[in-house]
Amino acid sequence: MMATNSNVPAVEPGFFGPRRRGDRASRAPRLVEAQELWDIDDVASYLGVTKQTIYSWRTTGYGPAGFRVGKHLRWRAATVITWTVRLEENQ
Repeated sequence: MMATNSNVPAVEPGFFGPRRRGDRASRAPRLVEAQELWDIDDVASYLGVTKQTIYSWRTTGYGPAGFRVGKHLRWRAATVITWTVRLEENQ
């Protein structure tokens, strides 16, 4: 278990996610929790593609599996990261 600082949330080591909106000055990835939910902006940023690409992938069954929370699309960070790792392994 990692030591925690009251100013820094505990995260699983090794998971890096997209930059948050409004953090355009920094190109460094941020640590994320595996169960964190991402919206389409987060997924598109992490994968380096447009939101329209993510929507197109969903209609064809390609891409990381997402789900709806009410009317909103969400992805688990771990699902997106695992999907990219599997793509890499299959090349």
